[in-house]
Amino acid sequence: MKKIILFLILAVGLLSFNRPNKNITTEKLTEAQLNFIKENYKWDSEEFLFVNFRQPESSCHYDNYQNLKNSLKWWTEFYSKMELQNVRNIFVYSDKLRVKKVIDSKNHFVDINNFFLNQIFSKDKTCYGILIINKNGEYQKKAGEYMQKDIVYLITQFD
Repeated sequence: MKKIILFLILAVGLLSFNRPNKNITTEKLTEAQLNFIKENYKWDSEEFLFVNFRQPESSCHYDNYQNLKNSLKWWTEFYSKMELQNVRNIFVYSDKLRVKKVIDSKNHFVDINNFFLNQIFSKDKTCYGILIINKNGEYQKKAGEYMQKDIVYLITQFD
């Protein structure tokens, strides 16, 4: 009997952690917000903008700015496994002092005027987040860590 109860608890726990739509919201940017993003993050012709957002260390239960160079390699491998077309993929960091070495203003940016922190991820006390915006300003957001299947799920929500 104890084994059955333990198995049920384990199964429910695993299934609840595996849901791709956990912490996901759908919203729309204002015209001013959309223009701000396009101008400051060099988004022109692509259908989607992926914003991989790194929260301040104070929002995270560990130092999410440690080993940035290893992190960059990991993200390169992460996205190389996905077939993304017509996508601008950027990384935005809320702690500009900790990321000076990786900021190139091409694919890696500081959070200008704390826009993403204050406008999009303000209520989330997580380490990371993904924001996918379409050309109309509609966006899907997942707060917290995410996987490839989360990104695929978010993109399918625009259909």
